[in-house]
Amino acid sequence: MISRIVHLAALHCRCRQDKLNMRLSIKRTVQKNKKLIICLSLIVLAVDTAFLAMSFISLQETLFATLLQKAERHEEEFKLNLKMVYSSMLQMSSLISSNSNVRQALLQERSAAVPLRPQNENGKEGQGGTLRKTYQFGSVEDRPQLLSDNMQSYTWLHGVSPVWAVDPASKEKVYVGALDISTSFRQIVPLYSKLFRVEAAVLLHKDYVRSRMWNPQTKSYFEQHPEANHYVEAVSSPESMNLLRQILPKIFVRSDYKLDRIEMVHQDNIYYSVYYFPLPDAQEDTLLTAPAGFMLIWENVSEQVGHAAFNFFVNIMQAAAAFVLIEIGLLWMLNRETRLSAAEQCAAVDELTGLFNRRYFDELLDNELHRAVKSPNTPLSLIVCDVDYFKRYNDTYGHKSGDDCLRKIADSLRLQARRSSDCVARYGGEEFVIVLPRTDLHAAADIAEAARKAVQDLAIPHASSEVMPVVTITLGVACTSFLPDYESLFEAADRNLYLAKNNGRNRVEPVKVAIPPRRLPVL
Repeated sequence: MISRIVHLAALHCRCRQDKLNMRLSIKRTVQKNKKLIICLSLIVLAVDTAFLAMSFISLQETLFATLLQKAERHEEEFKLNLKMVYSSMLQMSSLISSNSNVRQALLQERSAAVPLRPQNENGKEGQGGTLRKTYQFGSVEDRPQLLSDNMQSYTWLHGVSPVWAVDPASKEKVYVGALDISTSFRQIVPLYSKLFRVEAAVLLHKDYVRSRMWNPQTKSYFEQHPEANHYVEAVSSPESMNLLRQILPKIFVRSDYKLDRIEMVHQDNIYYSVYYFPLPDAQEDTLLTAPAGFMLIWENVSEQVGHAAFNFFVNIMQAAAAFVLIEIGLLWMLNRETRLSAAEQCAAVDELTGLFNRRYFDELLDNELHRAVKSPNTPLSLIVCDVDYFKRYNDTYGHKSGDDCLRKIADSLRLQARRSSDCVARYGGEEFVIVLPRTDLHAAADIAEAARKAVQDLAIPHASSEVMPVVTITLGVACTSFLPDYESLFEAADRNLYLAKNNGRNRVEPVKVAIPPRRLPVL
């Protein structure tokens, strides 16, 4: 039991340690690649923002296109209903005009016509002709009324039929008038609104009202609302009238009353789509005269807007999830690359000196030799150096001092590789190599000589040396430009190293005086 508890505690500690190591690893990765992470995050954020913008525009265009199609369908349905009402007016007019009682009534009215002095817009009597009377059906009392020709509403649909009657005096058939049966939008709009479940209103332009239906009611309306340009002739319901007064100031109505796009109005936490279309003047040629006003229709589209908003919210969630997943993947990749880079660096770097190790040197030299083969005119030089009597140094001063000595020599050699393409590596033990791409034998010999002097100037004591009382190095130099066919570059440099050791150490072989002179270019 105790062993199991100990085992569980160990697992818990290991789990906590793994989490801590992961957090530290991610923290180091973020700190090391902070600029890269910020740049990539900004790019991903910009892509997400562009996606959301395109999604919002697409959803908005789709919503407005759908509502516009619905508005056009309502307009067609309304015009079709007007045609049906007009057909009914004609049939009713023809039916009533054939009634004998109506004919006799019109015959009596024709013989008893009285002068008519109509009123102008100021309420004064003007010049007039003969008073004519018409029958109007569909009144509030649901029975015919006999009204004057100056109607109190905008009548759009007329059913006109000529009436003929037999004159008792002459016994001849004479024309006694025309039967005009008409209806106004005050009767049509509420029925249309109820049938298609929309709210509607008919608004007439102020100039049209002044010229065609100026009466005390309209005059009083414009006196109370001097800023109004339209007169509300009909509305679907009394409740809709209050909503109309709130919606109307929020929309832009074109002068020709032609709809180019749906208007969206937010009122009392409800979204309404608002659209309109022109209404022609029924008493004139509709192709030559300006519209009398317009038909305004609005309907509750909160459900459609909510559906579009939900889709956009889903897109936001998807974009946010994609951003988070990409960021997690980015951190994971960078963390993995950082670990791999650290592992590769550990595999390629000598732990003692911090220089590249023999493995890295072998790969680098092989790559540079392949590159030199492809470019025969580009020289590649190699320097191989060895610390003189280093085994005696370890025996005299100890291995710890020997390690310190190698570190100092490595730092000194590193300073000689001034170009980014130059490479200094520890070949093994007390041996070092320097790879010099695009460097001829003369320049390589100069670098080797500078390295020899730099190590000697370190003045590291070496009492066991047979060369000098300080640590020295011996160097062998080779170049592909002066390489025998049977010998590799490393073999040539190593051969020169042993030649320098045989000639006394603390020297460079070949010496500069023994190197063939540079070949000058032929002009």
